[in-house]
Amino acid sequence: MQSLYSCTTPSEISHLVGMQPSPHVFFKVYLELGIKSMVPYLAFDARSLAHLLRPENAEFFAKNSFDEFPVFYKNPDGGSAIDVAAENNQIRSVNEMIKYIIHYQNSYKYAHLFQSNLIQLIRDEVDVTPLLNSKVLNYTFEYDEWTGSSTDLAKL
Repeated sequence: MQSLYSCTTPSEISHLVGMQPSPHVFFKVYLELGIKSMVPYLAFDARSLAHLLRPENAEFFAKNSFDEFPVFYKNPDGGSAIDVAAENNQIRSVNEMIKYIIHYQNSYKYAHLFQSNLIQLIRDEVDVTPLLNSKVLNYTFEYDEWTGSSTDLAKL
C-alpha cells in the first residue's frame, strides 16, 4: 500500500495496479480501522479501475465470494466508489462498475448504492438500462393478500 501513496501521478498508480498478478490486495485490505477496499480510493482513475475489473480477473471474482465483504458498498460517509467515479466524470468507470455489480452482486440488497445517485447517472448519460433490468433494482415479492396478485376474485 505504501507504493500507492508514493505514486505522484494517476498513470503511475494505474501502472502499479496493472502490474499486480492478483487484484486481491485492492479488494480486501486490513488497515488500521479494519477491513477496507481500495476500490473507492482508486475510482477516480478509469485506467486503474479497468485493470481491477478486467475480464482476466473473472476467475478471481468467481472463486472469491464477496457476500460478506462486497467490492462495491457504501462507505461510512454514505458515498461509494460509484459516487467517486461519477464526481470525477469517469463515465466509463461507472459503466464498468455497473456491469460488475449486475454480474457479481446482482441482488436487491445493493439497491442502496443507487438510492441517491441514479438520477444524476441518467443525466450524465450512464447506460443504466442493464441496471434497471437487473435484480438490483427489481425485486418480485410474493404477498397473497396484495389485491392485484390474489387469486381470490372477490378481492379483485
